[in-house]
Amino acid sequence: MTDRAEVPGPADSVRSGQVALLNGRDVEVLRCLADGRSTSEIAGLLDVSSNTARTRIRRVQARLDVTDRAAAVRTAQDLGVVGIPRPRRPLV
Repeated sequence: MTDRAEVPGPADSVRSGQVALLNGRDVEVLRCLADGRSTSEIAGLLDVSSNTARTRIRRVQARLDVTDRAAAVRTAQDLGVVGIPRPRRPLV
């Protein structure tokens, strides 16, 4: 059998497109989601209202073309945007 380099396919293009759509704040939201933070915890950490946090979460889900938080985290991990979830840190 011969070794062949993997040729990037359409799925790779979609993945890079999804990463390109994410800004720094989106990555912060994804890290919070990966840590298992609630909407109110995310709002407190990002210093925004709960409504703004909810909107940011929905936008991240839309950019990743997913419908829930768990899928957003899985997709972000697959894309290399966030690592394996860390143990939760208490809010100060």
